[in-house]
Amino acid sequence: MTLKKIFFLAIAFLISFPNFSQERMNKLINEKSLYLKQHSSNPVDWMPWGDDALSLAKDQKKLVIISVGYSSCHWCHVMEEETFSNEEAAKIMNDKFINVKVDREERPDVDELYMKSLVLMTGSGGWPMNIIALPDGSPIWGGTYLPKDNWINVLNQIDELYKTRYEDVLDYSTKLKVGLKPKEIIENKLESSELLLKIRNATKLSFNSLDIVNGGLRSFQKFHLPSMIDYYLRGGNQFEEKKYSDFVDLTLKNISYGGINDHIEGGLHRYTVDSIWHVPHFEKMLYDNAQMLSVYAKAYRSTKKQLYKREIDNIFSFIENNLSGNDGLLYSSISAVTEIGDKKIEGDYYVWDKDVLKKVLGKNFELFQDYFSVNKNGLWEDKKYVLKRENDDDFFTKKYNISAKTLTSKILESLEILIKSKKERKKPITDKKVLTSWNSLSIIGLSEAYQSTGEKKYLDKALKILQAIESNLINDNLEVQRSLSSSDNNVIFLEDYSYLISAYISLYQSTFEYNLIDKADKLMNKSLSIFNHTESPFLRFSSDQSLLFSDNLFVNQDGVMPSANSVMSKNLFLLSHYTGNREYFDIGKSMIDAITNDLITNTLDYMNWLNVALDYNDEFFEVVISGKKSYQMAKEINSSYFPNILIAASKKDSDKYLLKNRYIKGENLIYVCVNNTCKFPVDNVDAALKLISKKDEKI
Repeated sequence: MTLKKIFFLAIAFLISFPNFSQERMNKLINEKSLYLKQHSSNPVDWMPWGDDALSLAKDQKKLVIISVGYSSCHWCHVMEEETFSNEEAAKIMNDKFINVKVDREERPDVDELYMKSLVLMTGSGGWPMNIIALPDGSPIWGGTYLPKDNWINVLNQIDELYKTRYEDVLDYSTKLKVGLKPKEIIENKLESSELLLKIRNATKLSFNSLDIVNGGLRSFQKFHLPSMIDYYLRGGNQFEEKKYSDFVDLTLKNISYGGINDHIEGGLHRYTVDSIWHVPHFEKMLYDNAQMLSVYAKAYRSTKKQLYKREIDNIFSFIENNLSGNDGLLYSSISAVTEIGDKKIEGDYYVWDKDVLKKVLGKNFELFQDYFSVNKNGLWEDKKYVLKRENDDDFFTKKYNISAKTLTSKILESLEILIKSKKERKKPITDKKVLTSWNSLSIIGLSEAYQSTGEKKYLDKALKILQAIESNLINDNLEVQRSLSSSDNNVIFLEDYSYLISAYISLYQSTFEYNLIDKADKLMNKSLSIFNHTESPFLRFSSDQSLLFSDNLFVNQDGVMPSANSVMSKNLFLLSHYTGNREYFDIGKSMIDAITNDLITNTLDYMNWLNVALDYNDEFFEVVISGKKSYQMAKEINSSYFPNILIAASKKDSDKYLLKNRYIKGENLIYVCVNNTCKFPVDNVDAALKLISKKDEKI
């Protein structure tokens, strides 16, 4: 057969089967985002976010549908399959609207602004987020997941309103934008003692919202909320409140024992749909695991509980084996659903049939089923079990009359068998998007893990990620790219700078390579020049907000990740100490002054801010170590939990701010300073720890 004949036969085939034709693809086919590509074969004429879409809406005087989600979002997949793949729904969308798809992980600014709008309109938010907006992007309606018929009904009603009651629609949009304007900032410059008292009282009050039976917040769903756990861990230590420490231990233990924890391959699922940490939404997010790695590391420092040390390694193993790319960078997430044929089944990869477990585990089954609640307590649905623990190891050593070593060996043997068994299962899709901010959070978590355990594998991994970020995501002009796979690299985000600077500082406290502080300092100067806003002490969310209907986007509430501004305020505080730049301190303190009213009245939404406020207003220790043994001494101090210290160390004389005039040849000295007042240096770690541990004493 000639080449020409093959060519024409191929063309005829594509024409005969339109699903295979390029014509069936919308404009998302050329995007890099996995989430956008997942919608590229929809009959909806989707466009990516950008000037082209908004200009087209203005030219055609059409309303805009802005649909926001992410690749591992379960209900995003459901709506894509049920609604956006439906020809009837697509025809209405194409005829009457301009349709825009947004990956929230690529464009957190778009997501943030429209989510604020959605919450203002409906009282709650979530994904998929579907906004209907005027041609300039101003929202007039918002909702989350909707079945096809409901969606069609909404579209027809909104279109009719737009055509017949345009002035009313415009008026509503205007009022909504007024509600979205940043509220007037009232600086509250309290004396440190007064602010500390208010923080203590606010902390006690917020404690009433916590679940002291199961851990976490009192709610029908359970999220990890690492900033909250981190704050109460600090509060238990710094305020000497045992109930805070007990709450942290309870929460971390139940997360470790619960179905939210993947007991076989490691890693934490995003949240549970119940209040007992059992049945998760099965997606796994890098940002959750990175932050919880840090929390478990701090908790291990504080308690030395082996359970927490095991969780550090379990999370690390998950990241290493499932999210690590060949270039050294980490992928963003793993979906909740497994695609088997034309079916998308939630959780299929993670749940177990009892008969399968019996067959695979054989003689090990009896102990395993007892250990992981393969009973009525662990039952999910369709005779499937989500593995969970209910009892400590001591319970099983006594019940089965075996040693702790034997118990561990038997459980590990069973887990290895199941890991091999799972290789026959089809894995959920991994979103190989690489995000600078989430990789930076991972560096921080790994650095904390190294400081807590001393195990070098964590530090090696952190340094490898940092090297990859520097090689691939930062240009010579110190512009930090959002993502390797970003469809639009023209916009840069405060979040990426904040977390990356924090990663540099954290790694310095693991390695004491001062070039890391220098790099953090340079990035700080760059970020202040990019994101500074003359009318606010807070930094702008992104470098270019020209396409947004509001150009004053500041994000201060701490959510599942701490707000970029709260992280930046912490960075400014630490760098002011390391570099001696007082301006850094003043900028960061002005943020605290501006946020004070919010953090003491709406405490649970500002947990990381509370942490940072303690840095600025309570005792904070500088520990400076010099001499040949300085790194080892620093490592020993790092292994203890002190939430209110920074460490600097050098084996030789140095002209760096904190290290200057600290070195005496032949001696190993530890200088402990608090609030710019220093005690005479000591020459051993125990003596230094005593100085750091003192409360409310001048040293």
